[in-house]
Amino acid sequence: MRSFSLPWRVLVTTPITLAAFSSLAQGAPSVNVALKASFSSAPYLVELLETAALENSSSYFPLLDRIADGAFTDLQSEQELYNKFIDILRQDGHLADSESLSSFKFALALHAAAPRVEAHFQYYNTSVQPHLPAAQDAACPVWVYLDGQQYCSPALDRSQQPVDLPSVDDHLPFDRVLGQSSETPPSILYADITHPLFGQFHQVVSQTAREGKTSYRVRYRPSKSLEPKPLYVSGYGVELVLKRTDYIVIDDRDAKSVESKSTESQSLETAEEEELTDLKPLTASEVAHLGLKAASIIAASANPLDTLLQISSDFPRYSSLLAASNASKDFVTEHRANREQFLPSGYNVLWINGVQIEPRQINAYSLLDHLRRERKIIASVKDIGLTSSQAISLLSSEVIAEAQANEIPQRFDWRDTTETDKVLMWLNDLEVDKRYAVWPSTLHTLFQRVYPGQLPQVARDIHNLIVPLDMNEIKDMELAATSLQSLVRRLVPIRIALVPVGTGEVADVYSKLSFHVLDTYGLAALMNFYSNVVSAKKLSVSAAEKSFVVVTKELDPREGTKVLSFEEILKSEEVQRRLDARDAYTDRLAIQTSSIPFLINGVILPRTDNWFELMSSRLYADLQLVQQAVYQDAILEDSWIPDFFLFGATARRNQLVFPHDAKDIKIVDVSSLATSYAEEFASLPRIRGWEATLLSDRAHVLLVTDLGSTDGKALLLEALALQHQRPHTDVVILHNPTRETAPAEAACNVFSMMQDGRQDVHLEKLWDILNGEHVPPPLAEDIIQACDIHWTAKQDLIREVGFAPGENGLWVNGRIIGPLSGVFATADMEALLDLERSERISPVTTAITGLGLEQQFSDALDLAKVTSLVARSLKSDLPEGMRESAPLIRMDRFKRWNGTYTTIDIATSEDPTVQVVAVLDPASEVVQQWVPIIQTLSQLNGVNVKIYLNPKDRLTELPIKRFLRHVISSEPSFDSSGSLSNTRASFNGIPKDTLFNLGMIVPPSWLVAPQDSIHDLDNIKLSGLAEGQNVDATYELEHILIEGHARDVTSDPPPRGAQLLLGTEDEPHFTDTIVMANLGYFQFKANPGYWQISLKPGRSSKVFNIDSVGPNGYSAQPGDETTSVALLSFQGVTLFPRLSRKAGMEEEDVLEAASGPMDYFSKGASFASSALSSLGLGKATSTNAEINIFSVASGHLYERMLNIMMVSVMKHTKHTVKFWFIEQFLSPSFKATLPHLAEHYGFEFEMVTYKWPHWLRGQKEKQREIWGYKILFLDVLFPLDLDKVIFVDADQIVRTDMMELNKVDLKGAPYGFTPMCDSRTEMEGFRFWKQGYWETYLRGKPYHISALYVVDLKRFRQVAAGDRLRQQYQALSSDPNSLSNLDQDLPNHMQHNLPIHSLPQEWLWCETWCSDESLTKAKTIDLCNNPQTKEPKLDRARRQVPEWTIYDEEIASVIKDAKIVDRTVQDDVPEKVVSGEGKKRDEL
Repeated sequence: MRSFSLPWRVLVTTPITLAAFSSLAQGAPSVNVALKASFSSAPYLVELLETAALENSSSYFPLLDRIADGAFTDLQSEQELYNKFIDILRQDGHLADSESLSSFKFALALHAAAPRVEAHFQYYNTSVQPHLPAAQDAACPVWVYLDGQQYCSPALDRSQQPVDLPSVDDHLPFDRVLGQSSETPPSILYADITHPLFGQFHQVVSQTAREGKTSYRVRYRPSKSLEPKPLYVSGYGVELVLKRTDYIVIDDRDAKSVESKSTESQSLETAEEEELTDLKPLTASEVAHLGLKAASIIAASANPLDTLLQISSDFPRYSSLLAASNASKDFVTEHRANREQFLPSGYNVLWINGVQIEPRQINAYSLLDHLRRERKIIASVKDIGLTSSQAISLLSSEVIAEAQANEIPQRFDWRDTTETDKVLMWLNDLEVDKRYAVWPSTLHTLFQRVYPGQLPQVARDIHNLIVPLDMNEIKDMELAATSLQSLVRRLVPIRIALVPVGTGEVADVYSKLSFHVLDTYGLAALMNFYSNVVSAKKLSVSAAEKSFVVVTKELDPREGTKVLSFEEILKSEEVQRRLDARDAYTDRLAIQTSSIPFLINGVILPRTDNWFELMSSRLYADLQLVQQAVYQDAILEDSWIPDFFLFGATARRNQLVFPHDAKDIKIVDVSSLATSYAEEFASLPRIRGWEATLLSDRAHVLLVTDLGSTDGKALLLEALALQHQRPHTDVVILHNPTRETAPAEAACNVFSMMQDGRQDVHLEKLWDILNGEHVPPPLAEDIIQACDIHWTAKQDLIREVGFAPGENGLWVNGRIIGPLSGVFATADMEALLDLERSERISPVTTAITGLGLEQQFSDALDLAKVTSLVARSLKSDLPEGMRESAPLIRMDRFKRWNGTYTTIDIATSEDPTVQVVAVLDPASEVVQQWVPIIQTLSQLNGVNVKIYLNPKDRLTELPIKRFLRHVISSEPSFDSSGSLSNTRASFNGIPKDTLFNLGMIVPPSWLVAPQDSIHDLDNIKLSGLAEGQNVDATYELEHILIEGHARDVTSDPPPRGAQLLLGTEDEPHFTDTIVMANLGYFQFKANPGYWQISLKPGRSSKVFNIDSVGPNGYSAQPGDETTSVALLSFQGVTLFPRLSRKAGMEEEDVLEAASGPMDYFSKGASFASSALSSLGLGKATSTNAEINIFSVASGHLYERMLNIMMVSVMKHTKHTVKFWFIEQFLSPSFKATLPHLAEHYGFEFEMVTYKWPHWLRGQKEKQREIWGYKILFLDVLFPLDLDKVIFVDADQIVRTDMMELNKVDLKGAPYGFTPMCDSRTEMEGFRFWKQGYWETYLRGKPYHISALYVVDLKRFRQVAAGDRLRQQYQALSSDPNSLSNLDQDLPNHMQHNLPIHSLPQEWLWCETWCSDESLTKAKTIDLCNNPQTKEPKLDRARRQVPEWTIYDEEIASVIKDAKIVDRTVQDDVPEKVVSGEGKKRDEL
């Protein structure tokens, strides 16, 4: 098949206006969509500069030198700038290789640097300009800030004036700094770099920076000379979704009645050129193998990637052609054979260099960043001497993948035999206790079927849980008396032991009492003792005595035990020995820590909020191990099962080596450090290890130690002992002195050993010197001075590794241990070495050996580079729930597949740095979005693409019900005048009589809304257009998200209800939001800039402090204690704020306490599903109205009815009214007329907008998405100071003063709904809520309609209603057949736990369900659908509601008059102002 010229590829045109769209119409009508940012484009030269710096940061100031020297001064067009810039990048070696240059072009086409430039402009406009006199700012287009003064002359000889700028000297996230002078204030140049004066300023200031006199940074200011231009973005998709899909697949029995043109003679070319009126229906049998047939045709074509794009983009168009074809036998045979190897049919997966990409991250911007990271990783491995292909094969080796996937946890000997069995307080024994007597004890019982989530009931002590209880914490004793005791009572087959721990007198008292009560009076008495302590709510010696006396006074002691008084217990030597044994046990296992862990089958895990889930996960993994061992006769019937887990268990645990939370393991990038500090590494003293037979025996130990301290020398001695025991280990010494001290004698002795020019030092000689067995002669003064210089030069490396002056520590192949505060013995080092070899080193060395690359890794440092690289790529510091679903493990299992007939190969390089492997089902909607992106990646240099076609074997419905275009390009393009072309999506040849809904598919952090279109984008039908007319639409990227997951570091759970503000230093309240329970999630809508996050004054600021907004990741990082955040990318920002509680607020709920029985739910909401927040509100300019009404509509018809609803509200009240709308669903025409209606009828309105959270299951159909917004986000949608809101459906007519509903007492419920009517008896058969599931479930409660409801937002938030609704939604929506009426079914389903106040029936009348007689009392009338008559809403409205037509005509008149006035105003205003370019939407 010949190659096609694809008409649906992204078109690039001159600057786009709606008029320009229309002028393109040739022949058949088209649909054209563009998307522009809410901020203007930057000068193209600035964007070129910043884009180059994103690829190579070191190129920034040399390129600025070129700009200042006038290299671009005489160039007129953007194309000339681009070409010249490319030449300079090549000539000057900034982007010398084709791969980085290709990445630069791709980034430039995406305008990837535009947000960074806009952040400069926002900072200048909000934090600099307001502090300058207006005249002075205009007079100084380029100026320097230096030490509190403004200099407007390039000579910097006289300051213009003093200026006081907030935090001006701070290193801002978008700053690029030249020079490192810390003793003098920085020079900051505020400039438009295209201005003629820039060069003079730059030459002066950069010279002083290069001379070390100052540091220099450039901060851009908006250009005064250039007219603002809109920034048309790319990297998004546009879809035309079929609105009616029921007719697409018909019953085979009806096939004869379908008339269609024969497809036998058609090809893809002729089908593409054919003008379609409508889509041909397919029979069920034709649909069944549509995917296989499509994949076969694609694979057999001459240009398969082009054909894949053609078919997937317009799949409904080609469906009948595909149905008439046949899949080749070779394709089907190979496809099914591959499926038996790995991955079922129909799955879609994308790997880049073996890393599986999370579907949410498959967008141009995320992949651009990912490609940059991969090139950097591969380059670091290539430095060792490997080719790119070898590097990729090594990193994605299946050996490494399997080792990570099957990682064996480190276990510890949890028994207290070493402590003479005096520590563990057992709650049960499955082999002895009577409660388990009826259980079988044979091991084959392990294989019996059980309910999901249960363990087999076997009377054997298989699973052993050890729970240390902090005797300083009441909640720990409550845990024992409630949850743990409950596990025993519910016969969960786990043996449970307690260990009383804690420091201080009070903890020791409670520990002694615990041991004595259990020994003397038994388990029940111990549980009663803990329960009494919990009830007392106080921990003290006197309180302990009181609880002890109360619990034991009526009890008889066990036989053979001695009753002791409280004082006798405290003085008892026997009880003290128990405590001593306890201390030995906790020291041995290192479980007496600030965050106490627990042990399950010897595995130590953190006791976090979700520790029961962690325990369950470990239990089921261990159960599988036991079952496998029993099956293989590795465990015999008479075995003591715990021995199976204890085999190889470690008796002693150093917490630094074996942290109880794996995310506390820190691994640095050895490759990056070794490259950045190559000279330092080459000159560090080293004890070189022996050559090893097994590569895994090689290890690199970097010892960071203060050789001037006793601890530092002791640590070096221990390391020397390690090297003696493990002679294949390299030990490198890095002296880390305290600040401003004379060089240590030991440090200079080590240095002097290298004076002959060798890096290696002699082990025995160094050992003797440190032990005092050999006293070297005094060192000459010149050697001491050289020693001081030598070690001082290493301080930057030490800081980069992560140690402060004087601290001791080490790494093993990049795994950091330290700072050390005590002894780290040789045994600990050996344990660390063994652990690192088994978990991280051996899998890599096995892969190296398998690839035959041993010779390249003879040096231990080179091996450490790769092992640390692999380890870091597999590590996430995020808690489990926050991680993406895609695994972190690299893999190459797809190499097993045969690709003769089922693959597409596109190669641009013989040794590619990036290998993209995709498994695609061409008949799936997700692939529609991926294929244009993959095709673009295939056009980049150094990127090879292989696609495995993986269709489903059988389909039951048309798999793709939309047409799709993706706006993306691998490099920028220019028009005939040399101006940068603007991108758009264009649909041509779309069926004229088919009804479509237009949708936008955008990156996860984007909020877009239609800005300009006269058409109903919800109901597009091309046959309804006038001759020569197209459907043209412009959308606006209104906001880029700042998201986050906040945590309360004082008490662990998310700080649910904490209220956050986003703003600037001068305007701290730009928008606000609330932290939700699930994952501590919050969301701000923002735009590029430099922002501050703060707590809202009031309850939030009273309870919490913000320690950090966590801009650098989940784990705390040195220097991250900031409340500022910079939004510099189209990908948005994800933060991990750390909040701490103020003194005395440790137990306070940030939300005001709810009263009554709902308290429990308010406090228990941390397990609920959370939500998003981004309120969509700017700074408040007025107080809220008396009546606040929320509604949502989509499409011109419903917007027409929405207008009538609003007018009906205004006709019946004298109170102030404010309407709230979700902006993204409203058409541009509705938003354009809304201000006129508001002015005429006297109401306020406000738009809110936010993004459906990625962790909450989404809805594909637009109507169901709207239903979700109606009910799932009520707590976060509105401003925090709005107390009550009323939802009114768009198709309702109001006949009463809504203030009456506003004042209804909801009796403590968070919201009130009207029950469905029962009075129209002839509809009884249609009342689904009185039948089947709903009748049983409701148990007499009414089923309510969601067309009208009132929400007490304050109460709603107090009882965590939003969290609980989302939790239930997440559970129910996993079944696609549930929640058929999402906005109604969900609150009705929850009403047993989340009460609904039932409003009187007259609040909502609907002809379908309510009798004619009840109409006279109706306060509102709803035009709900009638399943019997199916009468159109407009017909019913005119027939049923007399005032409807009156309102409709009145509104039309108001809008008509407003348009006349607008035209009159436009005639009197210069065209430049009328265009409104750059203006924000309606001022409210």
